Amino acid sequence: MGLIKKVTRKSVIVILPLILLSFLVDWSDERLKFVGLFGSSGFMTTSMLMAASILIGSVIGLANFKGLLWSIESLLGTHRASTRMVFLSLLRLFILFGIVIILVILRLINLFGFLIGITVVFLVLIMEALKIAKAQGEEGQRDGGEAH
Repeated sequence: MGLIKKVTRKSVIVILPLILLSFLVDWSDERLKFVGLFGSSGFMTTSMLMAASILIGSVIGLANFKGLLWSIESLLGTHRASTRMVFLSLLRLFILFGIVIILVILRLINLFGFLIGITVVFLVLIMEALKIAKAQGEEGQRDGGEAH
């Protein structure tokens, strides 16, 4: 299975319970008032806003990862890859910041929930990358060990 599919599947497995959990939390509790500082909407309850923000954060995190892989794959084999890579990375970063700023200005997301969603995708990606690196390291040791 491809890396994108693995990261997406495992992210969904973590994100869905977090979204459901956000509906169970009483966000009006005095101890959780700080969450309101990160954005509140007049037309959504705080639970709905948190759930939507977690979902939006994870979708943007997955889209950013897909964009990163696309830019790397499109640059393989080119001799000017470093310049294009920097340009595409900066373009993707500005698009990401633009989307987040617009969503915050329109009060469509809670930054705390958004960060939860994007962090889950990032952590799942790191865990999958470590698994792949470990498997490749073990494979390299087996291949190197047989040659001696």
